[in-house]
Order: sequence, then C-alpha cells, then structure tokens
Amino acid sequence: GADNDALAYYVDAVRRAAEEKARLEGLVEAEARKPRWRKRVDSLRCLKGVDTASAADLVFEAGEFSRFRNARSFAAWVGLTPSEHSSGESDRRGAITKAGNKHLRKTLVEAAWHYLTCSGRPKDLAKGQAPDRGARRHAAKGVRRLVERREALLARGVHGNKANVATARELACWVWAVGLMAEEA
Repeated sequence: GADNDALAYYVDAVRRAAEEKARLEGLVEAEARKPRWRKRVDSLRCLKGVDTASAADLVFEAGEFSRFRNARSFAAWVGLTPSEHSSGESDRRGAITKAGNKHLRKTLVEAAWHYLTCSGRPKDLAKGQAPDRGARRHAAKGVRRLVERREALLARGVHGNKANVATARELACWVWAVGLMAEEA
C-alpha cells in the first residue's frame, strides 16, 4: 500500500544521498592528494579527530597558514576566541566571538569531541599517508596536550560543551602550527 510506497521512496532517497556523499568525498580526496595540498593535508591528519575531509577543509579554506601571524590570529579567524568584556581593572572573558569562518569552526568543534574519549597516544598513519616528519612529531605532542587539557577542564567542573569549545580553540592553534610546519618543510 501507500505506507510501503512511502517507505521505499525514503529508503531510495537515503541511498541516493549516500551515493552522492561518497562521490563528493571521492572528489575531495582526489583533490587533497594533489601535490599542492598533499603534505599539509597528510600532516593535519596526524591530529586525532581530523580525517582527510576535515584536513582538506582546513587547508582549502585557510590557504597558506603562513598568512596568519600566529596561532591566536588563526583561532580568531576561525571565530574560536573568547569575547572580552573589560572595564577599568576588571577583565572578563565571555563566549566565543563566532566571527570568522563558520564552516571551519564547526569542523574544529566536531573534531574536538574526539578528545573526550581518545588516549594521548599518537594517531596511527593511514595507508599512503606521507606527512612531514617534524609536523607528525608536533601533532603527537598536540594530541597529548589536547587530551590532558580536556581532562583538566572536566576535572575542574567545566561543562562538557564549554570544555569542547575550549579544546576546539586549542586544536585550531595546533592545526596552525602543524600546517605551518608542513608548509615550511
């Protein structure tokens, strides 16, 4: 009857969407393997929570990491720096500014959730992944730092979502550092 027809229609729509997603991911992966991007993408993939699609987003959107003066300016560009409400001697920080690249901010916040349950061990390389050696070592250091930082925030009683955004901000700083090292290699 009509119920089965409706179900078949929705199942087919989900199947088509999954096929289109796989096709688009293939295009992104093919572009990320090009010499122009590969070293930076492979190096960023050494950070936990950052897969090929996330690394490609970060590299494609940011362009050259060297255009940012420091990690703070990259985090600000993404919109992951706290707003400030200061007056006289009082200095108060508020929520993140949300100014900047919304897509990358979402990518980094999603990636930061991985640090809730992962260990501080370096991420294993995927088959064919060829990151810069120095960037890989630096990424391993970043993974340890991010895991420790998140645990410390949660131990202090910071709300999980707030701790995740703080982790995402620090992850943005590590992305900048690892990306810059890969560029300069």
